Amino acid sequence: MKYPGQPKSPPGWYKDRGQSYIEKEFSKELSDLADAIESEHWFGDQEKHGRFRVDFILKDARLIIELDGHDYHSTKEQLEKDAIRQRYLSRAGYTVIRFTGREINKNPKACVSEVREIYKERMQRAPAKYRVMYIDYPFLYRETSKALSFFKKLHPGRELRSVSVDELVPHAVEWLHEKSFITAFVFHPPEDHHEIKNLDGFVKEFDIGEVRINTVSEEWYSLELGDHMKSFSHLFDEFFLVADDPVYVEPLRSVLPSNLSEKKIGDHKFNYLANGKLLRHGNENTSYVGSELVYVHWQRIWYVIGASMGLNLYEM
Repeated sequence: MKYPGQPKSPPGWYKDRGQSYIEKEFSKELSDLADAIESEHWFGDQEKHGRFRVDFILKDARLIIELDGHDYHSTKEQLEKDAIRQRYLSRAGYTVIRFTGREINKNPKACVSEVREIYKERMQRAPAKYRVMYIDYPFLYRETSKALSFFKKLHPGRELRSVSVDELVPHAVEWLHEKSFITAFVFHPPEDHHEIKNLDGFVKEFDIGEVRINTVSEEWYSLELGDHMKSFSHLFDEFFLVADDPVYVEPLRSVLPSNLSEKKIGDHKFNYLANGKLLRHGNENTSYVGSELVYVHWQRIWYVIGASMGLNLYEM
């Protein structure tokens, strides 16, 4: 599986074996953590509905707690499986805390206390919301070329130039009326790799926050973008998409709330899809007509491109 899955409830074929002795001892000391911590979650792909069962999980802090009984986790084969499992869970966005059976038997209260401290530290550092921006690079490149040609004709006396992705993203954040920290994934075909490879892992700080940029090179980049969005949706609260193509309707719709929300401005009420925003074409030629993505808040991509070139709204 290319991308790791999300935490799920136990698969239908699984028969609950009940808690082990060390799990029971750990659970007895949870106290105030009892409402936040969950047990019996699985990670895996949709076909198998679960490859790895985790003992305990704190979803809001992205923490997994594993209790390793000596008999089961002491063989070479199981140690290798544990290493594979840990890498998988790390890719899924979780930090794994492990306790040996001996630690639990010796002092379960101290083990829970350590988890409690780590949990508090993680929650204190966590942003109010985790935001992600997915960028279809060929779409952005094409629209930038078109917009640059148009704006040069509109302002023949101005020296206008297109800017790189890292220079444009802060303007995209501003036009979406957002702030704070955002993770950006730029998907592109292999032939464009040389243009943006220097941005992979790049951190862009600006007045109202910070953007961490990741680049993903794939031949079928648009399909990969959709798969990535769905696979990692458990890590983010809000989703921004810079694209305008029907291929993105299903993946974006699947990570947004099931029902429309209602907003009232003055005497006017309207429905919208929360937790998502689009940078796309205008209503006259967007590819999202006929889908529920028309209910997602949006801005016209040329406004962002023009602003990145130094133009004011009245000049576009």
